[in-house]
Amino acid sequence: MRKLSLYILSAVIALTIASCSNTPKPDKLSISVKNNLNYLQENPQFVMYLNFKNMNSTEFWKANISDSILNAEKTFGSMLNTFKQATGVSLSYGLDELYYANSWEGENSIVLKGLFDKNRLNTFLATDSTFKKSVYADGTAVYSKTDNGLYFFFKDDYTICASNYLKQIDEMMAVKDTATYRLRKNKGMMDAIENIIYKDNIWMVSTERTFIRGVFQNFIESTNTLPNASGNLLSDSGRMAADTNSQKKNNANENLIADIDKIYKDAKSMSFSILMNKDLTFLIQTEFTEQQYSDYFKSIVNGIISFSKINSSIQGNNKSSTDKILDNTTITSVDKTVLVEMKVNSDNIKAFRQNSVLSPK
Repeated sequence: MRKLSLYILSAVIALTIASCSNTPKPDKLSISVKNNLNYLQENPQFVMYLNFKNMNSTEFWKANISDSILNAEKTFGSMLNTFKQATGVSLSYGLDELYYANSWEGENSIVLKGLFDKNRLNTFLATDSTFKKSVYADGTAVYSKTDNGLYFFFKDDYTICASNYLKQIDEMMAVKDTATYRLRKNKGMMDAIENIIYKDNIWMVSTERTFIRGVFQNFIESTNTLPNASGNLLSDSGRMAADTNSQKKNNANENLIADIDKIYKDAKSMSFSILMNKDLTFLIQTEFTEQQYSDYFKSIVNGIISFSKINSSIQGNNKSSTDKILDNTTITSVDKTVLVEMKVNSDNIKAFRQNSVLSPK
């Protein structure tokens, strides 16, 4: 899942073309979502939120996503399949919200909101030897799936808390309704979440600079043609006469990585969020502590995009899938924030899906 997330972030950064001055205001973080953040660990590598109840009622979901929802279920692997078996709830039925946080050590915290069938779970406990049940001293029943090491319990009739680590289960069980716990104690992460523009459908955020550097570097590695730090253009096909040999390309890659090393240490957070209705808006948001670094980051992205447009013009072909996406993409730099926004609609969704940069390898 981490690899998929990196590719999504990296790909959209690569698909920017214009500048604009209007910056949308962040949606307000709802009280219910804020309360559920209490169950996630205090210092995660990243946090992800998905609201299926909101999304599956939109025109875009019904027209473009509902028929391929099984692929999304595979993203979370056996974890979601466990809940589907045990409670009858899945992405396609009954699951309203999903919260997911992960740490560098691999510990995760998961919260699911939905209409769970406890009777179904009791049936599985009686018939499936891979499901186990333990009752804690306070009477809380903790269930486990022995073949994938997943533990979970019902916080209430509509909330499941889960993790692959009992330590996380114990800490989630200790959360009360009237206090601030765990993730909500992390001011930097909470500020980053509050600043996310679109909060109603999907968002993912990280304040870990090493993670953000990984996103930047992954972007470099997944790009076949890159500008170097001084703005010179490269082409591995040999069409740009100035830089045709592999040594120059390697040097340019090294220069660009050096630029990224200068930038990522100043990054406060990186997030992506999605607004879905008739069409889909995909937003990448990178926050810096100093404006000079946000300006620098924007100039690097613009250099890459300039080359992409020039290269497309030289080839003289009909519009490629990338060109179609670029026509619906903008980049905005406001103070210390760089925003990359892409519109996905019925006219360009095929191009979006076909674009090779968006396909994790």
